Amino acid sequence: MKNILVILFCCTLFQCSSNDVTADSPEATVIGRWNLDGFQGNVMYEFTENKRYTLYSSDGIFESVQDLIDSGRVGNDWWYEGNQITVDLNFGNFSTLTPTFKCQNNVIVWTTVSDAFHGTYFREGYDFNTCSE
Repeated sequence: MKNILVILFCCTLFQCSSNDVTADSPEATVIGRWNLDGFQGNVMYEFTENKRYTLYSSDGIFESVQDLIDSGRVGNDWWYEGNQITVDLNFGNFSTLTPTFKCQNNVIVWTTVSDAFHGTYFREGYDFNTCSE
């Protein structure tokens, strides 16, 4: 009987983990659709595996990347270099920033190579007001 209780206790103990709280958190990646703090409803970035697309809206409804591509517009190439992301803004211009993920990976705080604040993005559908980090 004691053995059964010990086994049940061990099973219960090992079933608990700190990952249970963050199981619904998105992956720490820039891939996806991001609102720009201060421009909500007007400008959104969508990162794919190798492109950053800029989406514009006057009514808070954004087109899909496929609609953007079908209209003949193109995105900007982007890539990781260590812990920094570089976006090719075309014509020899590049933006290199360091992302810091916060609020269970729903918010990115961007800093420049000199550690100056650049901006904040938050995932589409995330309530930015709930972020307290």
